[in-house]
Amino acid sequence: MSKKILSLLLTFVMIFMVVSPVSYAVSAASYAQTLRDKDFPESYVTILTKLHSKYPNWEFKPLKTGLNWQTAINGERSSHRHQSIQKLSSRSKAYYCTCSNCYSDGYYRVVESPNWVAASEKAVKYYMDPRNWMTPQYIFQFETMEYDSSVKQSGVESILKSSFMHNKNITYKNGSGKTVTLKDSKGNTVKYSKAFMDAGKAANMNPYFLASKVMLEVGSNDASRASGSSGTKMPFTGIFNYYSIGASSNATQGLEWANGFPRTLRATKLYSTYNTSTKKVGGTVTNLKASQYVAYHATYGDYYKVRLYSTDGYSYSSGKVGYVKKSDIRTTYFTYNRPWTTPYKTIVGGAKYIRNLWGKYQYNDYLQKFNVNPNSGYLYAYEYSITVNAPVKASESTYRAYKDAGILGDKHTFTIPVFNKMPAKNCVVDSSSSEVTRDTSMSDTTTSTTTSSSTNQVKGLKLSKRTSNTLTFKWNKYSGATKYYMYIKNVTQGTHFDKTVTTNSGTIRGLTPGNKYSVHVRAYTKKGWTKYSPYLTRHTVPPKVTGLKRTSKPTENSVSIKWNKVSGATGYKVYTYNKKNNTYKVIARFTKNSGTLKNLTGGKNYTICVTAYVKDSEVKTGGVSNKISFKTATPSVAAVSVKSVTSPSTTKIKVTWEKGSGAANGYQILWARDSKFSNVIATTNIANVSTKSYVGKNFTKGRTYYIKVRAYKNSSGKKIYGKWSGTKKFTCK
Repeated sequence: MSKKILSLLLTFVMIFMVVSPVSYAVSAASYAQTLRDKDFPESYVTILTKLHSKYPNWEFKPLKTGLNWQTAINGERSSHRHQSIQKLSSRSKAYYCTCSNCYSDGYYRVVESPNWVAASEKAVKYYMDPRNWMTPQYIFQFETMEYDSSVKQSGVESILKSSFMHNKNITYKNGSGKTVTLKDSKGNTVKYSKAFMDAGKAANMNPYFLASKVMLEVGSNDASRASGSSGTKMPFTGIFNYYSIGASSNATQGLEWANGFPRTLRATKLYSTYNTSTKKVGGTVTNLKASQYVAYHATYGDYYKVRLYSTDGYSYSSGKVGYVKKSDIRTTYFTYNRPWTTPYKTIVGGAKYIRNLWGKYQYNDYLQKFNVNPNSGYLYAYEYSITVNAPVKASESTYRAYKDAGILGDKHTFTIPVFNKMPAKNCVVDSSSSEVTRDTSMSDTTTSTTTSSSTNQVKGLKLSKRTSNTLTFKWNKYSGATKYYMYIKNVTQGTHFDKTVTTNSGTIRGLTPGNKYSVHVRAYTKKGWTKYSPYLTRHTVPPKVTGLKRTSKPTENSVSIKWNKVSGATGYKVYTYNKKNNTYKVIARFTKNSGTLKNLTGGKNYTICVTAYVKDSEVKTGGVSNKISFKTATPSVAAVSVKSVTSPSTTKIKVTWEKGSGAANGYQILWARDSKFSNVIATTNIANVSTKSYVGKNFTKGRTYYIKVRAYKNSSGKKIYGKWSGTKKFTCK
């Protein structure tokens, strides 16, 4: 090789080594400016620019919430119980709320058994701060849940890896307790991962998103451990609910939802036998009254096989199994593929339900936990989970799936909330917590119970069930114990009593609804009585709310309501009731027996009801009150009339208008090439009500255009439009 050629090569290498970093710096600076142009704050820009340099196909979009950071935090914590976190020995106490409603007598109030408690404000800020999760592993909580054709079944298998569904064909227990292997129309077995792929296509949702949701609800190595996935939970044998939809207080409620709420429409008969050859019923006949609860098992000709049951909303008692005429059974709520009699049905039908309920405004894991989208019309409500780190866990699953499937670097779109007045630095829980890596291995498998350092003492005391007049407690068996003594205080009334049992559990009956009770237990052995366990304090479920009524005429966005005070209640939850699918959604919480519902949508019909709750169990509420219905006032929008249309210069058209009486926040101009506006060429939105003219550009000289204008008003995050002005015809100069 000549010296001249070698010199040229060395020169090329040196140029490449010098220019390449500079080119990258320019590229990064250019992308950073792109993010700024999208109105991302500077604290986001730095992090997202680094992510983009590693994954250039990723796209980031801001969700401009318009909310002050602290306002959003306060809104999410309007009920501390709706921000729960598992109490683990690996976490510092700074993660748990210590307000008087969440911590007393040395114990954290359990939000959900066995050891889920209310998260502290610092913990909520930590999990809500988007800057803490802008890493490859956690960014996917912001990915939109739209279907993506690049999704692979192998990626779904990766998400299901630690569960009973991983690489398994769908096998389940039907209503008769028989084990069945699901097969498709061609007689082939169907894997769980295939069901998620089918569900994604049917609901236009990302299968990875759906699989992650199910893993959070029922993911385990044994399907029988989760009520929603076992198919053996009485009285709903053969019914499945993998997404836990409708399970507001317990898993059985979710199965009742998945069952489709069938009832007898009228007085009818239940037959004990059905002849598949003659298609006739027979055997023992049981007379049924109208509105009898029934659990669907199967269809036989003109009959449904069902199981009778009764319920008070929390507990369920099973009855006879038999056959009832289809025409005598209510099937109004057999929507979304219900009854979900197979795992396939619940996976596909549940996906459609989630899409319908959350798809428009709560389109990623973050928003389904922290609803800060102002366009939803129901800030801080209708959230899929109460667990503060649910988006983090879901993102971890999605990240693993993408990485294992080899599509981590493909195009992914992330919509990230932006708040006003955020702190300059990322929010942390305590000085030892890392903004990104602290929760990388949250297994959430550790349990904690009430214990003492003393060995001569009953341990593990916990509440296992409660109603309005009963409390059931369990504790660890004490070696050699022949009986246990329960000492009970009614803290509310200042009375006390006791109960002796021979097993390591006991139900206290005849209690007062909404009262506070403290219990401790000791065991009796050949050596005598042990020491008492520490006290455990719990409330009974409060009684049903009565007397709900309106106390004001509904305005466009609000209405005031009142109801009778419930003794012992800590607070009240107001629900909207959807008659079509018999579902309830919380829209407000109050500590007093009155309040004003805000952020309602103008011109909309509402049906509402109220329940009461106690401080250590907001989930376990009292009976639903009477329902009342009303319609909010229809928003009035000012009329607009076009004064003139002129051409200030070539290819420009100026429109001038005036606003009539009434409210408005802005205007919309429509430009078309025909009088019927079937060929619209442009739509101009003007978010300034004081503006009364607009100059459009780049029109064609000598061509005729048709123009009209209307006003709009902002109402609960939506635009309400007024009537169009008259149409103006104009030929561009």
